[in-house]
Amino acid sequence: MIGLYIRASEEFAVVGVRDSLVVDILKEKLDIDVVTTTIAGSELAGAMVSANSKGIVVCSHASSKEINILSKIAEVHVLDTNMTCLGNVICINDKGAIVHPEAHEKIENVLRDKLDVEVMRGTVGGIKTVGMAAAVTNRGGLVHPNANDWEIRKIERCLGISVERGTVNFGQDMVGAGLVANSKGYIAGDDTTGFEVGIVEQALGFV
Repeated sequence: MIGLYIRASEEFAVVGVRDSLVVDILKEKLDIDVVTTTIAGSELAGAMVSANSKGIVVCSHASSKEINILSKIAEVHVLDTNMTCLGNVICINDKGAIVHPEAHEKIENVLRDKLDVEVMRGTVGGIKTVGMAAAVTNRGGLVHPNANDWEIRKIERCLGISVERGTVNFGQDMVGAGLVANSKGYIAGDDTTGFEVGIVEQALGFV
């Protein structure tokens, strides 16, 4: 479930657990800067943080110390919202974002105004926590295997990419929880099969 602990963009990653091996792998495979910090006291940085190359969005429960650490790698935007797990409810790259269909308008506004993306509400495979039901980059994306054609067309139109249905970790359908990627590389959970890797690499534009 590495996607719960790591949030990556084209330029940087936030890691919620202190693990030098993970940091080294991210730097090598994704060619990015990395910071390690909890978010609102939680190690689940991948679930708590949303980000693209333009900046980071976190909830107002994040401490000043955590925000200061994040600000070393990107501009940080703090949102006072009941949806504290912003990484769960936002699926974003550098062009567009799909957000939870019940997300507050202020979430849409900060993504549009500060992270400079087109924003659309939607689901992935009927799931509202779109940030965990998909893993996207500027080159492509992997989405929940139950995503329908209408959802896929919306994602592709808004984010400007092609996506594929698939799984990771030997059948895990919440692919955003088991895959961390940008346009330069990816890391997936240990249980991901060779067949799944083939789909991941095709979906993310590495083949």
